[in-house]
Amino acid sequence: MKLMKQIRIRTWKIEDYLQEGMIILHLLLEEQSDGQKLHTKFKVKYHQRLIDELRRSYAKKRSHDHFIGLDVYECSDWINSGDTSPDNEVVFNHLLAEVYEGLSAHYQDLLLRQMRGEELTRMERYRLREKIKAILFSEDEE
Repeated sequence: MKLMKQIRIRTWKIEDYLQEGMIILHLLLEEQSDGQKLHTKFKVKYHQRLIDELRRSYAKKRSHDHFIGLDVYECSDWINSGDTSPDNEVVFNHLLAEVYEGLSAHYQDLLLRQMRGEELTRMERYRLREKIKAILFSEDEE
């Protein structure tokens, strides 16, 4: 509750803060962390998660002022929705194959983990996103 007062996310209610806390606690318990350090790890991870969410909300506000390119992570809902036409599927599969071939083995693994819905760290997501942008928006003229 103390962090709720310190880091105020306008769209969140008390239940959202509690739910995030329960999710983080569950993840820490799955890791079978040391019981004495659990409290400290929880506080740090919870604080980081709230800061990430606050930054994300500010970034969404700024995004309305600027053009944003295609973000694979934001489009995952409509990609997985099944409402695609055959044309869209062909284009998507072609782009996915092009991106996959352009990535190193490490980043291919990260992409597969992301597509399976596994959680990546912030740095992994950022680096993967930058690699994908470099492949999709490269100015190589063939």
